[in-house]
This record gives sequence, C-alpha cells and structure tokens, in this order.
Amino acid sequence: MIEFISFYFTLILILVIIVYQIVISFFELCILTAFLNIKTYKYIKLLKILEAIIIGVIFFSNIYKKLLFILLFLIYFIILIYDLYEERVSDKDFSIYTLFIFIDFFLTFFLFLFAKN
Repeated sequence: MIEFISFYFTLILILVIIVYQIVISFFELCILTAFLNIKTYKYIKLLKILEAIIIGVIFFSNIYKKLLFILLFLIYFIILIYDLYEERVSDKDFSIYTLFIFIDFFLTFFLFLFAKN
C-alpha cells in the first residue's frame, strides 16, 4: 500500500513540476515579447530543451545533478558567445538572452530546491 501511495505521489510531483515549467516558460515568453524586441527564438528554444534535460535528470538519474546543471548552462552560454563572435547576434540581443539565462538559472535552482525536499 505504501509503494502504491508513494508511486502516485511521485507521479503527481512530476506532473506539478512539468506544469510549473510550462507556466513559467509561458510567462517568461510573454514578458520578453512584451517588453523586449526579440528577433529569434532559437536561443530560448535551446534553453528550454536544456531545462527539459535537467528536469529529466532530476527524477530519473543518479548522476551529480549540480555538475550537469552548470555544464548545460555553460554550453548555452558558449553557444551564445560564439554566435556573438560570428555576428549572428547583436549586442542588444546578447544582453537580452544573457538576462534570460540568469532568470532561468534562478528558476531552475528553485526547482532543484523544491525537488530536493
């Protein structure tokens, strides 16, 4: 009986976190498009894919999660800097996407704290 309850509790917790990520992503995109002029959503899509990987790892793996968390955000930042160097991204867009990564960094950090408890 305990295994049955814990399974459903875990399932509900996963669904709540997925819904949380969807709602937060929606509000982030609404705020960014309302206040900032964004030309491409390529980097936002990349960041959301990396967040989905992090969420999957939180629940379904035993690897060192903080290292993966830092590594994935570092990959995103390296791609962004490379595109700035290749002049695919303007300075203004670079600052917008950098702001966006820090917002997502803190939101994902709070997700870690929520999942840890």
